[in-house]
Amino acid sequence: MSLLAAFFRMVRYPNLVYIALTQFLLQYCVVEPLLQNSGSVPSLSFPHFLMLCISTVLVAAGGYIINDYFDINIDLVNKPDKMVVDKIINRRWAMAWHTILNMAGVSLGFLVAFQIGQFYLGFVQVFCTLLLWFYSTSFKRQVLIGNVVISLLTALSVVVVGFYEKQIYESFAAILSYAGRRLIQIIGIYALFAFLLSMIREIVKDMEDMIGDAKDGCRTIPIVWGVKRAKRFTMMLIIGLQAVLAVIMIATAIKGWYAAVAYIAIFVLLPLTLKVQKPLTGAFQPEQYHQISTWIKIVMLTGILSMIFFKIML
Repeated sequence: MSLLAAFFRMVRYPNLVYIALTQFLLQYCVVEPLLQNSGSVPSLSFPHFLMLCISTVLVAAGGYIINDYFDINIDLVNKPDKMVVDKIINRRWAMAWHTILNMAGVSLGFLVAFQIGQFYLGFVQVFCTLLLWFYSTSFKRQVLIGNVVISLLTALSVVVVGFYEKQIYESFAAILSYAGRRLIQIIGIYALFAFLLSMIREIVKDMEDMIGDAKDGCRTIPIVWGVKRAKRFTMMLIIGLQAVLAVIMIATAIKGWYAAVAYIAIFVLLPLTLKVQKPLTGAFQPEQYHQISTWIKIVMLTGILSMIFFKIML
């Protein structure tokens, strides 16, 4: 494997594409059309939005590197053939890239915040880098905390776009504009979707990686609670997500967006039920959990793509 290919694997480039795609679709399929319909314009120009998106991607990339750095002993057991850090890229270079990407991401975040007159928003990226560091060094080895932290960061990659919209702040003030309320509702729904789906995937990954995690002294949910209780908890999360999707479908049907209802039913709810919920009951091998985890990522992608309907129908 070439060094460039190893670097892209180390930073989990498909996940970075997910983050960038989520923010792009949210900004230009939800935020922009909704504000334009209310006679407003987005607070972020395209260059500023692009800088914010790159900032988020760089911070996430740095987080993946530091996670691999501290997971070397676990990966030697769980996925020795897929290791990059300490096998292709040495630890010193991995730490150097982690530092460079974090500094670049945080600097861009502050630059955008400064240029739009909201300097304090730059601390969001600082918060994310610190949280990713503590996740890799400590939180991921504790029961539930690591899962919640990663799921919150996943939801934050959605919410951060809304942080830069003045309409949202105005809606909390006396104005309570229609556009502000709608933005809060839509961004909140997608953030909740991202949080629940990320929680489900993180627990499934913990079941997949149990052997290596146990040898490294991790106290993940399946190790501490047992696989059966971990599965029951995951099923509760799936049922909760299905309930959220059902509410969304009803609200969407009331608006007359029947194509969107059909899309959610066929491309989000159906694979979640048939490819995630159903196989999870009988799964017991790492390969089976890995396949379920892959389908969760597919459901996340189809959920993200549903934002296109706002562009078409708003």
